[in-house]
Order: sequence, then structure tokens, then C-alpha cells
Amino acid sequence: MTYPLPDLSAPDWTPLLAGLLEATALAIGRLDARVSGASTRWSWVERASWIGFTEARRGQGAEIDEIDIFALACGVAVPGRRPPAFAADEHAALAAWQAALARPDGRHWRELIPVTLNLPPEWSDRPALLRALELTAIHARADRSAAPWLGIPSLLKALGVTRTPLPCLVAADKALRYAPRDRRAIVPRYLKALTKAAEDGLERLNAVEGDRTRAAATLGAARRPGKLVSLVVLLQRRPLLSPLYVSRTLGLTISGAGKLLTRAAHQGLVVEISGRQAWRAYLAPDLAVKFGFAAQPAGRPPRPPEPDARALARFDDEMAEIDAMLAALGVIVEPTQ
Repeated sequence: MTYPLPDLSAPDWTPLLAGLLEATALAIGRLDARVSGASTRWSWVERASWIGFTEARRGQGAEIDEIDIFALACGVAVPGRRPPAFAADEHAALAAWQAALARPDGRHWRELIPVTLNLPPEWSDRPALLRALELTAIHARADRSAAPWLGIPSLLKALGVTRTPLPCLVAADKALRYAPRDRRAIVPRYLKALTKAAEDGLERLNAVEGDRTRAAATLGAARRPGKLVSLVVLLQRRPLLSPLYVSRTLGLTISGAGKLLTRAAHQGLVVEISGRQAWRAYLAPDLAVKFGFAAQPAGRPPRPPEPDARALARFDDEMAEIDAMLAALGVIVEPTQ
């Protein structure tokens, strides 16, 4: 039996659905406001793109975890895990999407949907989040690749939901390509997925900002920080590190890079996740907890250190130098300010 294609921008309204729509809009609004003014914006955007790309690939049926995309982007193998199949293709697709998100984009939302649209007269009066869902469904039926899922952040920006594309706001749903029997469940499922993505994105932003503040405080208190400054700044851009990657990026010997990472681990700036493996790997503390390599600290979180203006200024200066180093290695980076 063939079911008619629903117009997802005009659902059967209930108080529960209206509440879900409001909660989603608030969650996205909070994240958008924080990201727009965050000093760690570009560090977060890069990590958020890895999260969104993972969700899009899962929507295509790929058996892949977020840690695999983080490892692929950082160029560091995670002990005990195999690289994803066709890693070179995945890396190229991720880099192309990141480059597209970084370009100034003033396109109208119609230009983001490569099909002819026949929309009702009252289309513009419908909620923007639901218009984005219907447009994504139209796009997904015309294009069976991951492009419809990866296009959601730009579409939300073009519709005025966000001020900039937020790469973590990817909600891949195979049901959008069909006329499923549970079509009434699609809208709540989409809203819940976007709400969770926005809340998780805000949690990640808080973690990145906390890492920056704690690192600056640690460096400010250190008598001879040396290359530790460069390491913690590199960690903002590449939260998964190995001695080989650090030595190549910072111009150290592998032995010196290993000692530097060990020092950072003793000060709680990174967590070693390699166990008994010969090749060591280190991860930012919040991600070590997120990916199950470290236990969630018990009790109330410690009070964050007071900002040290001089240490933060030095941190930001070093960030610009690290960006130049990464650009020389062919890594796409955005300005820190």
C-alpha cells in the first residue's frame, strides 16, 4: 500500500508538539547566542563539524562512532580501534563540508535545495524549524547521498533560525525519504534530535571554554612552562594527540614530545588513553569521559579558576601561531578571533 507524502511543515498540532517546538527553538537559540560570542568559537566549530559529520554518515547506514571521525580529523590512531573503511574518502568529504561551512554564504534557502519547489501560499507563515524539516525531506527524496543531512545547518541559517551555521545540528532520518506509516512521529523525532544536538553542542562548548581557562591558569602558575604553552593551545585545535603528531607539529623529537605529553597528563590537561599500547595517545579530559576512556569525576565540579588576563592573552597569541603551523601542514583552520 502506498501512503501519501505528508507536508511536515503543517503537522496536526497538539499541546505536546507545540511544547517540543518551543523547547527546540530555545535550545538552538541558547547555543547560537553562546557560540556567536565565544572566544573558543572556531575550536568548537571544528569539533561540532566532526559530530555533525558522524551523524550524517550514520544516517547513510555507516557503522561509525564519533571517536573514529575525531581520530580521522586529528590524524591520530586510537589504540584498539580500526580506522573507518575508505578513510581517505571520508576525510575528503569532511574537509569539503568544513570548507563549505566556513565560506561566507548569503544564499537564499531556495538555492540550497536543488529541486523545483511547489510550495503553498502560506509557506512563509509556518514555523521555520518545520519548514527546514520539509525542505530536508524534499531534498532527501531527490538526493540519496548524505548531502541533505549535511545541509541542515546551512538551511537553518538561511531560514533565520541561527546567525551562523551550527555544524552539530544534523538530524539524519531515513524515514524522510519515504512515506512511512509512522509519519506522524517524524516531526517529534526531528525536534527531539535537534534539541539533543543543541544541548550536547552547548555542553561541548562549555567544556572547550573550561579547558581554555584551566590551561591558562596552569600556564600562568607554571615557573617554566616552555613548550607546554604550545601543547595546550594545539589541544584546542586537535583534542586527540600522539607524540608523533606533537613532534611533527611543534618541531620536537618524539622523545621530547612524549615527555611533554606526560607532563600535561600529570597536570590534568590531557588523559592518556593508550593503556598498554606501545604507541601512546592522549585525549582532552572531557572527551575522555565522553568516549568512555575515563570515569566521570564524582562530587561537585571544582570551581573554575579566575581568568588570568595576561595568561589568556598569551594563550590567544600562541593560538595564532598554532593556526599558522596547521595551515602549513594543509589543515583548514579559521581565525581565532
